[in-house]
Amino acid sequence: MPEVWTPLLIALVGAGVFFCGVSKTAMPVLGMLSSPLLVLALTPTIAAGFVVPMLIAGDFIALALYRQHANWPLIRKLVPGVLLGFVITAIMFIYLDTALLSRLVGLIILVSVVSEIWRQRAAVREREGAPSMTNPAAFVFFGTVTGITTLAANSGSAALSMYLVRMRVPMLVFMGTSTWFFFVLNVSKVPFVLALGLITPASLLANLWFAPALVLGAFAGAFIFRRMSQVVFVRIALALSVVASIWLVIHG
Repeated sequence: MPEVWTPLLIALVGAGVFFCGVSKTAMPVLGMLSSPLLVLALTPTIAAGFVVPMLIAGDFIALALYRQHANWPLIRKLVPGVLLGFVITAIMFIYLDTALLSRLVGLIILVSVVSEIWRQRAAVREREGAPSMTNPAAFVFFGTVTGITTLAANSGSAALSMYLVRMRVPMLVFMGTSTWFFFVLNVSKVPFVLALGLITPASLLANLWFAPALVLGAFAGAFIFRRMSQVVFVRIALALSVVASIWLVIHG
């Protein structure tokens, strides 16, 4: 952890943690605003150890609000693709630059978002709702992209959000499903970050100092979520997915 906490450093980390809290209770893909701030403030290696306990703490808050709304069949459909994505990423780490892989996945997500917007507009023109996905290959595709982005760039929320938007789930089901999915995923990261020595007594102490920002963000997110309509929720999810995919394309 940093030896000296300057006001600017505290502000950057605090903002990153705040957005992390908001993402847990209002819009998962908003977490893409959190990661760049924490990386900028702490460096990628330190941020990796700092953020995991924060993510899990945020997951517990989200579970308290949305745990009963999860759609487990949707999660099960995603698991094979996620595991495949992990394998692909592990292989790519050996032969490809991680940034190149992240840029490729960002481009794939961007194309998926554009395709979804086109489908929704076509459905509006035809005066009917856009159908949900039924093709098994699509489940594998979104699972694979989620697995790759999670492992390669810690940004699986964009791909998962696109998957849930395509499945036409209500807002509460969206939040409950994504909350359980990322809770399991984040807990599974703990042995790896511990083995790498990324979680330290100093990082855990910093987690405690910034916990109020996480709680404040979570309450702000819950307040915002209760006042959003389904249409607005989906539009924000798509817009933030575009931002997330462009970020991956530019920065890797």
